[in-house]
Amino acid sequence: MSLVQTTRFRWRRGAGLVVAATLVSTAVDLSAAADPLSDFFQPDVLRTRSALAQRTPGLTDPLGRDCAEPTGALSLAAAIDLALCRNPTTRSAWAAAHQQAAALGSAESAWLPNVTATGAETRAYGDHADATGNVVSTPQNTRDAALSLSWVLYDFGARDGHITSGRHLLDAAAATASSVSQQTVLNVVQSYYGVVAAEAGLGAAKTTEAADARSLEVARSLREGGAGTRADVLQAETAFDQAVLARVQAEAAAKSSRGTLSVTLGLPADETVTLAPEAVPAEAPILTARMADLMAEAMRQRPDLAAALAQRDSAEANVTVARAAGRPSISISAGRDLIDTTGIPHQNYSLVGVNVTVPIFTGFNVAYGVRQAQAVLEASEANADQVRLGVSLGVWNAYYALDSANQQLTVTLGLTKTAEENEQVALGRYQAGVGTIVDVLTAQSAAALARQTRVNAELSWEVARAQLALALGRLTGTEPLSTVEAMP
Repeated sequence: MSLVQTTRFRWRRGAGLVVAATLVSTAVDLSAAADPLSDFFQPDVLRTRSALAQRTPGLTDPLGRDCAEPTGALSLAAAIDLALCRNPTTRSAWAAAHQQAAALGSAESAWLPNVTATGAETRAYGDHADATGNVVSTPQNTRDAALSLSWVLYDFGARDGHITSGRHLLDAAAATASSVSQQTVLNVVQSYYGVVAAEAGLGAAKTTEAADARSLEVARSLREGGAGTRADVLQAETAFDQAVLARVQAEAAAKSSRGTLSVTLGLPADETVTLAPEAVPAEAPILTARMADLMAEAMRQRPDLAAALAQRDSAEANVTVARAAGRPSISISAGRDLIDTTGIPHQNYSLVGVNVTVPIFTGFNVAYGVRQAQAVLEASEANADQVRLGVSLGVWNAYYALDSANQQLTVTLGLTKTAEENEQVALGRYQAGVGTIVDVLTAQSAAALARQTRVNAELSWEVARAQLALALGRLTGTEPLSTVEAMP
């Protein structure tokens, strides 16, 4: 075989290797694009994804999960489960947690050696010197391959600091995902019962409209019979027109609340869902839990406080990393080289070395890096204190908001009953000729206000329960409100 033929063979072989490598790389990229969480092409050797799962017990990770389509009437639990899977805000928080888990894996990989393989095949043309120093013009082929290893043995805590910081940041990301999930649950409760309240308000508005229409009919009948006046009819017409306007506004509010709920569930605003809410009790139990116990529970369970404390711990670890940047590092290196060049003796040798890197002068970069890390630590400590105070205020406000909602639920029940009875009495007196239209309209206005107050009281009670559960860090499951009744 001639030199030219040999060269062609080598170039074909090199091109084949390039093509094969390209196909493998493309296959891996396509598989990763089709399934970003594929363990086959992206193995989780350091098990950081498992570490994330251990930090989020009881929570469902929406990434990679097939979200069900809403079917039939949605209970509150089904709506929450749907939102935890489809809501973009929740999915974004979980994606950030997975990102931090991968960052922790990158930090932990610093404990392992780096192994690199390189290879090349070249062909030189023109005049060049051979092994004896003579200038020749024969084409020269060179093949070389190398395998190298580097491994940091000691760096005065830099890797430990990075890993410790990464673990705390994973704690913070997991707690943030939990906090966002709980906030999503609260948003679902608010929007879910917002729809219920809006439709109840629409029903109350229709009831008021019907009552005002009845009063207008009575006023017209009395005027035709000579027992009423034109002023009575005009006042009744005014009240009826106002009732129609209130009903139109209630219809718009109901439609708006439905769009809000659909978007909260991760659905288009025009996708209508049917709800199956539970009935609101006539009276709510009195709260008996001690405030000190609730405060202590919230300090233990609130995920946003846990995230703030984890960020503080991460900042503390970063101070160690900043200090280690100015200290020596020790590493070992090894390699195996193979060089084959036309006209030059074959080379095949190994390398082993120990490397010591000592920073002598870095332009004061290390000193300012330490100062920066310490300032970040102080800021994170202040943020943790601020979150802690916010937790205590949230528990305080949520507790007394629920206490007030419980009382309003009881009071409005009697208020509505009395106001509607007074409405009927006033209309009967007016029909009998012993009352005035002013009495009727006043009673009807009071009854309409009582009905709307009852609707608002029921909504406030449902939301207040969820807000207290959120303040305590309990709003983690699909049955979020049952935890409030279970309070000691």
